[in-house]
Amino acid sequence: MFKRFALVVGGLLVILAIIGGIKFKQIQEGMARFAAYTPPPETISVVEARTESWRPQVASVGTLNAIEGIELAAEVSGIVDGILFKSGQQVEAGQLLITLNDDVEQANLLSYQAQAELAAIKFKRNEGLFRKNNISETDFDQSSADLKVANANVEQTRATIAKKNIRAPFTGVLGIRKFSMGEYIKNGDALVTLQDIRSLYADFSVPEQYLPSLYTGQEVVFHVSSAPEKEFRGQVIAVEAKVDENTRNIAIRAKVPNQTGELHPGMYADIRLLMRDTLTPIVVPSTAVAYSPFGDAVFVVEKDDKGQQVARRIYVQVGEQRGDLVSILSGLEPGMQVVNAGTSKLENGTPVTISNAVEL
Repeated sequence: MFKRFALVVGGLLVILAIIGGIKFKQIQEGMARFAAYTPPPETISVVEARTESWRPQVASVGTLNAIEGIELAAEVSGIVDGILFKSGQQVEAGQLLITLNDDVEQANLLSYQAQAELAAIKFKRNEGLFRKNNISETDFDQSSADLKVANANVEQTRATIAKKNIRAPFTGVLGIRKFSMGEYIKNGDALVTLQDIRSLYADFSVPEQYLPSLYTGQEVVFHVSSAPEKEFRGQVIAVEAKVDENTRNIAIRAKVPNQTGELHPGMYADIRLLMRDTLTPIVVPSTAVAYSPFGDAVFVVEKDDKGQQVARRIYVQVGEQRGDLVSILSGLEPGMQVVNAGTSKLENGTPVTISNAVEL
């Protein structure tokens, strides 16, 4: 009985040993294959680093303002009896917009004109009498003064009547009116906005360190949120004579043409002030740069000792960004093949295959 049991156990041990040997050999073969395994090349696209002519820019933000823009107001009080415009209307300089009731002033004018006519008759009569020495000089001077006062009353009343006819002081576009027909308005009340938008001012400021580079006629480019894809241009017409002591910035005003009417006073503007000199930095797409707290880097494609294309990480100094391009101040040379897409799967020395060469 014991002999049979020993034979069974021995047979099982032999079988286990055979199986273990087979598995051990398979594991060794797998480890050998793993050690010899090289990952397939990563597929990437590249661009060629190249130089490009750029004018240095200073970024700022500003506000668009009308060259001529006011809140139209009445100089005298009165009741509105005529509205001769529509909100949003284009008007010309001198165009009559609003009339206030002037019945009292018209009546006063007739009275003062009559007084002026009588005073003129008295003055003419007294002038003849004075030449003949029939009246005193005092009486003659009094008639002369009465005539001047009467004429002044006429002119003053005419001026008051004129002020009750409110006209556009310059050509522009009206806003939304803030009064109604028959409403009593007081002198100084704002009635409607008038803006001349044929040209606008772009007002902004830059740090005082740029003061030596500022000049009249300097070019300005900017974008507005209502037309983000369109670039607008203007020229500097004035630089503030004093640096703001609170912000240490200096105010600049540029004039911007607006023939299309796309721009409006009060708009926010993302402004770039162009410097005079031109630079030629090396530029690459912004997607080629891997940004990191430890340093910004790009991957370039080179050949290793075996002639295989591999990715190599290069740390660079990044400069100004314009649109999809970024300037590289140091670390790259013109003509280097820079990885544009697929950088997230690369390490230093990763084999690569270029799927396409993209030109800037």
